[in-house]
Amino acid sequence: KIRQALRFLCLLGLLAIPQCHAQTLKSLISLAQDLDAKIRTSTIGHVNAIETSDNKKISLCYLPYLDSFSEGDDNEPYNAVGSYEGVAALLLALEHLNTGNGTIVPELNGINDRCPLKFYSNSFDTKGHEAAGLNHIINLTDRTVDQERLIPCAILGAARSAVSISSSFVSSLRGFPQISPQSTATELDDKARHKLFGRTIPNNDGAALALLALLTSWDVDHVAVLYINGAYGNDFVDG
Repeated sequence: KIRQALRFLCLLGLLAIPQCHAQTLKSLISLAQDLDAKIRTSTIGHVNAIETSDNKKISLCYLPYLDSFSEGDDNEPYNAVGSYEGVAALLLALEHLNTGNGTIVPELNGINDRCPLKFYSNSFDTKGHEAAGLNHIINLTDRTVDQERLIPCAILGAARSAVSISSSFVSSLRGFPQISPQSTATELDDKARHKLFGRTIPNNDGAALALLALLTSWDVDHVAVLYINGAYGNDFVDG
């Protein structure tokens, strides 16, 4: 997934052509090597305190990323909702946070000198299925089996609303924020069930009203809606 993400960054022109190789994400590669050499992991809240065999001490914010990367029993690659572009954007953001690079977001310039945290991520394939997403969340937030496992400071994803609905209920229950860039179901606004869920996209009610306003501007008097009987489709009908 990292190689695919690097390819997208190069194609988008966000990385110079001579830099389009594995050494581009130097801070993340260095962190991966440090994690391979770790001898002890403890936590302060949701921050991982890492000690390595060469006496490095790292305060690490771990941000696992859930999305649909494959489908079917043969695990065919799946990118209909921009999954790999999402990984590319995430890796670039983490690299800029770790190195204080303000090229795209000026406010990040020099932040590595002001903030002692380092940021790291792994991606997890939900295949767009609720059960797979829920299983990832349970494993990511459970330290009863392995006390040395990295604990998330927050969880990124999922893409499908149905996956986020089931997974964010557990992540909220266990005290972990979950942030989705794509899940739009109105049900996720229920803070009693999803109290630590957030998103960077409007819910379906707003999208449905915008579509209705557009149709009205075209003098459309009657509308028939074909929809999937799920959280996403039902929200549009209700809206």
